[in-house]
Amino acid sequence: MSVLQEIQPSYRAVYYVPISRIQPRSAPPREKADEQKLLALAASIRQYGLLQPITVRVTENGYEIVLGQRRFQACVILGFTYVDAFVLNAGENEAALYALMENTYQAPLHYLDEAEAYGALQASGTPVDVIARQSGESAEAIEKKLRLLAMPQEVQQFLRASGLSERHARALLPLSDTEQQLRIARQAARLRLSPRETEALVEKENAGDSSGQPRRKVISMVWEPRLYLNALNTIIRKMRDAGLDAIAEQREDDACITLNLKIRKTK
Repeated sequence: MSVLQEIQPSYRAVYYVPISRIQPRSAPPREKADEQKLLALAASIRQYGLLQPITVRVTENGYEIVLGQRRFQACVILGFTYVDAFVLNAGENEAALYALMENTYQAPLHYLDEAEAYGALQASGTPVDVIARQSGESAEAIEKKLRLLAMPQEVQQFLRASGLSERHARALLPLSDTEQQLRIARQAARLRLSPRETEALVEKENAGDSSGQPRRKVISMVWEPRLYLNALNTIIRKMRDAGLDAIAEQREDDACITLNLKIRKTK
């Protein structure tokens, strides 16, 4: 038997899709590749061809990239008019999960990037158990990441810059004050504290300050609404970046904060 006779046909067919009909995803979970890496990929494709087809989904106006954003950009740089692609009939949420999983498999995403991606999926109507089943993560792990979205942007930015782990980040959640979270996070990064040592520091912070004066205990799940507004605004921004027509109107008076969210249905 020849080698070719041993090959079995795949259930997925590769199509030659016009590049002019393909739209990139507006908000991939990972940041766009830098120009140098993109040019290197384009040079590789020029020399060896596109060894791995991209994956697209059918939309009203043509096709949208599900997997292979960088490969598509490299083909555009090379002036290709057609590109090899797998074509899926996938919805927006399913496509977002595919993109999230591809980026996670390529190299681990930052846990806050994962949290934002999960938050956007949940906000667009995908239950956590469905996200867990399709992404391979446990529902508990996803819920833990989603809770990090309540942290102020200043704290999230420091977590990214300092390299503190997800467990370090979760240790800060019982602190309701932004300045407290930043102070403890900076101390953990400066002293290279372990997550357990950071948790102990937070417990000490909640029990009383360094002067020994007692202070009111801070409960983990605080009612301060602005923590949740930060998380909601982050999710709404991700929804818009993903292409959803989401309109948010916020009003505030002495009694309450009112947030109206309108999402136009896909035609």
